[in-house]
Amino acid sequence: MQKFQILLIFLLAAFPFKSECQQQPTLYPGAVPGIKGEETGFIKREQYSMSVFFTRDSYEKVRAYYVNENTQPRTEKGDSEKGRSAFFSYVRRMPDDVGVTITERMGRSRVPAAIFSKLQGLAVQGVIPESRVDQIKEKYSYLEKCYFIMEKDEDGELVSVDDLIYRKYDRKLDPERSGEVDKEEIMQKAQQLMNQGRMQEGMELLKKMTEDQLAGIELATSPEAAEIWVECLDEIASSAFDVSISILL
Repeated sequence: MQKFQILLIFLLAAFPFKSECQQQPTLYPGAVPGIKGEETGFIKREQYSMSVFFTRDSYEKVRAYYVNENTQPRTEKGDSEKGRSAFFSYVRRMPDDVGVTITERMGRSRVPAAIFSKLQGLAVQGVIPESRVDQIKEKYSYLEKCYFIMEKDEDGELVSVDDLIYRKYDRKLDPERSGEVDKEEIMQKAQQLMNQGRMQEGMELLKKMTEDQLAGIELATSPEAAEIWVECLDEIASSAFDVSISILL
């Protein structure tokens, strides 16, 4: 009996007892909120709330963190190529358990496809070779499955960062959209000058505006436009996250 007690004490010291899963999941260290400026969740219901966070750490590292805090995932599916997810249950309840879902590259960004379409248009026009479009697609297509923080645009609407970046470059390369406000202001200024009898100054201002518009059209249909879209993809890549963490309370 005494030998058994000594053996039991040794085993407990060597392998500390881990209690049943703790009741509340913790936030993975360094994860950032899915909405800029939000510290807690952005999805709330009467019976539960969910907070979404992103991290650039690997799926394996995040998974190991929650295995250590909780236990093996209750469900897990997918693979590293097509995307994968795991759910850690902390408290069983209806309709949804308290727990954590981690996913890797299961986002649905439509921005890369929109950029690839622009590049394809340049290839069709003979501005850049088809092979260049294929190279860009091969390098950046993974962005379609990444996650991006949401933040408010100039109208106060929540928009994903990749979309905001795309809008910035689209305005730069679209002659009809770039400088819309400036164009209106310039026309008003030119009209004021002409009303004051300063016809030459007014005409020069309108001429400059027209030249700028033509330069914009030329840029949008040049090889340089393709490289500007690559800059856009690089900026999007710098804002991308591979792993999403959803905490359901």
